[in-house]
Amino acid sequence: MFNFSRVMRRGDIGLRYLKTEIRQPFEFLSAGQFNALQPWTHARREIDSFEIIIGAKGTLHIQQQEERYAVEPGSVLLLLPGETHFGYQPSSGGLMFYWLHFLCPGIPRICGEDDWEKVKRLSHTNEYLSAKNDSVYLPVFFRCGNLDRIEILFNQLQHLANSKLRHRYALHYLATSLFLELAEQAESGDEERSTLMPDPLVADIVEWIRVHAAEPLTVSSIADQYGYNRDYLSRLFKKTMGMNLQEYILVQKLSKAKSLLSGSNRTVKQIALEVGIPDEKYFIRLFRKYEHLTPTGYRNAYYRKHMNIN
Repeated sequence: MFNFSRVMRRGDIGLRYLKTEIRQPFEFLSAGQFNALQPWTHARREIDSFEIIIGAKGTLHIQQQEERYAVEPGSVLLLLPGETHFGYQPSSGGLMFYWLHFLCPGIPRICGEDDWEKVKRLSHTNEYLSAKNDSVYLPVFFRCGNLDRIEILFNQLQHLANSKLRHRYALHYLATSLFLELAEQAESGDEERSTLMPDPLVADIVEWIRVHAAEPLTVSSIADQYGYNRDYLSRLFKKTMGMNLQEYILVQKLSKAKSLLSGSNRTVKQIALEVGIPDEKYFIRLFRKYEHLTPTGYRNAYYRKHMNIN
């Protein structure tokens, strides 16, 4: 068996990045969703595979070697083979996170922040863009920029993992896609926000809509919230984001709805209410318009899951 511990302990603890090849897919091992209604502490252990933990609800307090992490909703932690990890204090209850075990192709390595910064500087050069780049970097700990997108990909992976597959490579490729999405979000998070939203007002509104997506939002209510004329705000938003404010509100609500459809047993009516659309028929029409299938049809595509409940 490959000696993970020998290779994996390069680089400085706390500022570490996994560098791995992507010429071949990762090897999917297992995945699931963990739920704890009561305070819970992660057991002490050492594993011989990689594990990605994605926070969805509550806070997981976990230590890897000498480094402590608080995995909150949107946080991503990479647990490394050959390194001891354990809970250093219990969660406060209401904990939920996604987990994925996998193996990397080739010989994965851990690099420090200096190596990563060098790669980022080179990534904007013509020489780098024209080269055949067959490696990808993932921080050991970071916040993802779009948790809803990650949850949808993860639920697709769980659905496949719990289906009767003739070709298991489908799992390997989908796990690789999820890893690459996480790496893209980690790399482009700050840069994307500064590129797409140079106007600080629009950036504030985008974040406010994300937090309040479940409320019955309107362009007028947001304009009142920020003290601007609704027409001016709509023009500014479309100039910056490429879509009008009302459409952006609907897209965010439907993104949340897709996550709930694939990750919960709530009825379509309950989900419509939860995303701030009290009219179930109107919600179904909107969903069909943007997603080209009904909410029930979307859910039926991703209904098989593996859940740990404590």
